[in-house]
Amino acid sequence: MLSLTGFFEKLNEFAPIELSYRLIEKGDYDNSGIIIKNSDTVSKVLFSLDLSNKAVQVAKRLKCDTIVTHHPAIYTPLKNLSFDRASSEIISAIKQNLNVISMHLNLDIASGGIDASLCEALNGKKFKILDPLDELNGYGREFDIENVTLDEFIRNLKINLKTSKITVYGKRKTLLKKGASFCGAGANYAEEYVLKKHGKAEVVITSDIPHHVIKALVESGKCVVILTHYSAENYGFKKYCDKVKTALKNKAEIYYFEDKRFL
Repeated sequence: MLSLTGFFEKLNEFAPIELSYRLIEKGDYDNSGIIIKNSDTVSKVLFSLDLSNKAVQVAKRLKCDTIVTHHPAIYTPLKNLSFDRASSEIISAIKQNLNVISMHLNLDIASGGIDASLCEALNGKKFKILDPLDELNGYGREFDIENVTLDEFIRNLKINLKTSKITVYGKRKTLLKKGASFCGAGANYAEEYVLKKHGKAEVVITSDIPHHVIKALVESGKCVVILTHYSAENYGFKKYCDKVKTALKNKAEIYYFEDKRFL
């Protein structure tokens, strides 16, 4: 059994909360850290990309005392709480006496974090960080691809990310040598990479991308692969869970909830 503080410190070894603070200082917004505290001890933990009612139900069934999410359980200020609104999972977590910790922007940009893991899942080689915070941490990856067609690239991506919900723009026989990926809602970064930085990738991979950005990328000659936000980040969050589990050395039981509704 661990203290809540000790467990949070272990989470920080792989995604220091200071990274989130540094991004906030630069003008980004985040709400990472201990969001709900119901007890001082941690013995059973459920990792779930989102705090959802389904995740709370799984945590209850497994008799967990803590949930770790990627997306902040509370992101913007709440003006009220109600079971028939989006805040219902917050009420459920509190009623089940759950601690809730969220590791968001810090985990996105950390070395070996979610953005880096997406690049790995795409079989990217020799990557460079496109929007670095420092030498090791940052967002967006440009990487080499070992001469595969767009069709082959998509086939491998579906296997590695365990998803079939993909939208593709581009000729399937296009030969790819370089890619650029942006986990989660990276549309603005993708647009800047192509239009302002004249990125060399033949294919751009991200999610939550509006039509005007798709149009800009396609008209600039890029292939575009649009993932669900969930599948773009689930792979990396699962890796994070595995790292924490190994580091804890059985000091707490660790479980992972994969919400297949969004894969």
